[in-house]
This record gives sequence, structure tokens and C-alpha cells, in this order.
Amino acid sequence: MTALLLDVPQRVLPFFMLVAAGVVLARLRLFDARMSSGLSTYVYWIGFPALLIHSLSRVGAPDRALALGLTAYGACALLVVALMVTVGLALRWTREERAGAALAGGLGNSAFLGLPIVVSVLGPETARLSAGVVAVDFVVVAAVGVGLLGWAGGRSTWRSLMQALRNPIVLAAITGTVLALLGLSLPGMLDRAVAAAAASGSPVALVALGVALGLTGEPIAGEPCEPAPEEPAPTPRWGPIILAAVAKLAILPAAAWIATGLVDAPLGFRLGATLMAATPTAVNVFIQTKAHSVFERGGARTVALTTAVSCLTLSAVAVLLARMAV
Repeated sequence: MTALLLDVPQRVLPFFMLVAAGVVLARLRLFDARMSSGLSTYVYWIGFPALLIHSLSRVGAPDRALALGLTAYGACALLVVALMVTVGLALRWTREERAGAALAGGLGNSAFLGLPIVVSVLGPETARLSAGVVAVDFVVVAAVGVGLLGWAGGRSTWRSLMQALRNPIVLAAITGTVLALLGLSLPGMLDRAVAAAAASGSPVALVALGVALGLTGEPIAGEPCEPAPEEPAPTPRWGPIILAAVAKLAILPAAAWIATGLVDAPLGFRLGATLMAATPTAVNVFIQTKAHSVFERGGARTVALTTAVSCLTLSAVAVLLARMAV
């Protein structure tokens, strides 16, 4: 037991060290907004899409039990999104706060952080079984969340959804899922190129996440942003931020564990999906809220808060799940 308590944090903390390295580089002004654009652009257009295609294409067509598990996970994530909107109505949050908190509470850093940690803590087979969670996050949850941001910003919800589906990250998740469902693989030379880019995707993305957190007051490249408003964005209230953080780090993983158990999903998937549900809010939330000029400071603070707190909570969840896997 003592060895496990020491071993799991040692496997998890290196990923946060890469995030911290990015924050330090930004705070020391070794990366400013313009200099970080190349790093962010690489992650957004090459590293992250390659990681998604490479990981998802190897999942294979899910059997009935795995499909039920994925459905249960997706239902939990969308339930959290709906819960944040409902709570926001009850507490009289603004539309921007409701939309931003809903996306921040439901969309986790499952690909940048979750999948590598699942591989490290629970093994590659568990990661293979639970890789479909990434597709659910970045196709279903992200599309719904972006639609809400468009609604809150006074845009057409349909137009926002179509924009989300043209996102290279969403397109990569769809491509990898289609390849898996059809049992297809990329041609040999292309597959090796994608594998090489995928290997760099996670570490570069984690550093890019740190840089993004360190430069939350600066534009981030990789996603077109709206022109800066003439007046500074209002300081966000902490209520929506804290409740979104609680939903992301506590409610979603608990719901995912219960729901995947109720549908009798494979244990490996249940463990991996719960661990990925416990990841902090995805940096993509900050990118999207910035792009829509909706809850942008709140999105940045939620990403920063959940990333900091998850240094402890994610390690604790990983220890518990690793014990169950033994």
C-alpha cells in the first residue's frame, strides 16, 4: 500500500511539472504571446490532432459493453453541462456565466493530460479501452459547449456548432473514430509520420498548456479570436468558477464511476474513464471562451484553478483506481 501511494504520484506529477515549466517560461517572459504562437499552432494543428487520430484509430469498433460505457460517460458529461446551466438559472448567473461554467464543468483535459496518465498509471490496454472518452469529449461535449457559448454571445447556435465541427481537433477526433469503426488504418508512411507527431503531442501540449496559463491575459494562437473589446472584460465572479471546478473535479468523476458501473462496462474502461473524468478543465475551454469573448477571464481562472487543485485530487483518484486495478 505504501509503495502504491508513493509510486502513483511519481507517475502523475511529471505531467504537472511540464505544465509548470510552461508557466515559468511565460512568467519569465521567455515566451510572450507572439513567441508562443508557434508552439500553440503546432499543438492545435499537428500535435493534438495527430495524438487523437493515432490513439482513437487503434481503439477498434466497440463491443456492446464498451459502447454502453461510452454512452454512459457521455450522458454524465452532458448532465454536468445541464446541471451547471440549471444551477446558474437558480442563482441568477448571467448567460455568459451559465454557458462558460457549463463548458468548463463538462470538458476535461482528457487527451493532453488524461490519456498519458492512464497509460502511465493503469497501463496501455486500459488506455486503449478508454481512448473513446476523448472522442466523446471533443466531438459531443465540446460541440454542445461551443453552441452554448455562441448562444450566450448572441450568435446563431447552429453557426457555432458548425464552426466547432470544422475545428481541427474535432475533425481529428471524428477521423480517428471513423477509422476505428471501419477497422481501417493509415498507409504505412503516413501512419509513421502521425505516430511521430503523436509522440510529441502530449509533452508539447502540456508545456503549451502551462504557457497558456502563464499568459492568460494575452491572445493565444491556434484559434481565431474576436477583436479585443474597447472596454476591458469585467472581472468574473468566483461563484461560477468554483462551482464549475467542483463539478469538473468531483461530480463528473463520481458520476462516471457510478454510471459506467450501472451499465456493466468493462472494468478497464470504467477505471480509465473515471480517471480521465477527474482531469482538470481543458485548456480548449479557455481558447473557445476567448474566441467567443464569453466568460474569457472566468474560463482562464477555471482552467488555472482546476489544474492547480488536480495536482492533489487527480493523484488521489489515480491511487484509488490503481488499487482497484490490482
